Amino acid sequence: MNVKQTKLAILLLAAGQGSRLGNIPKALLQKEGTPLIQHFWHELSALNPIESLSVLGFYAEQIEPLAKQYSRVVINQQADKGHASSVRLGLESLHTNFDLLLIALVDQPRITQASVELLLNAFEAQGEEIDALVPTYQGQRGNPILMRRRAVLEILKTPEQVCREWLDHNPHRTLFYETSRDEFIADVDTPVDAKRESVY
Repeated sequence: MNVKQTKLAILLLAAGQGSRLGNIPKALLQKEGTPLIQHFWHELSALNPIESLSVLGFYAEQIEPLAKQYSRVVINQQADKGHASSVRLGLESLHTNFDLLLIALVDQPRITQASVELLLNAFEAQGEEIDALVPTYQGQRGNPILMRRRAVLEILKTPEQVCREWLDHNPHRTLFYETSRDEFIADVDTPVDAKRESVY
């Protein structure tokens, strides 16, 4: 697999309520004056994905105008059912013949083009028996993750299944890729996280 020739799709999850932050839209939090959702798509658009999709839920009316500048948008009308419902809706909404899917979270402000290229290059180095890559830092699972198209199709054949369940059931087909970079586990769930990441 050649990264430059790989047809990449990107699924960004931005549907959460931000309850531990006081019920505010994480996607619109700013780092260095730029909303997180805009920062993400600015960084990742350089990878020339063949499909870019943002899943919104809570605060969709506020986030959608910005998200639409960079991606197609689907809105999870059942976002109160949690993260898994947004993942599933996102997978069901993909419509291109991608080779690899990147599934990312909007509240990881230090994820950059270079971060994702590191994962793509690690995936390229694997054999055909590997269908998913999960970055880890000091043994802790992180995001974003990569999944081959055939793994996504397997998930879609199983009602209500999402990525985490597939990963747990297929450890022999999953590369848990240990890195020295903590951006893969650094997210913004609480005011303490926001202060650490200089996000306001």
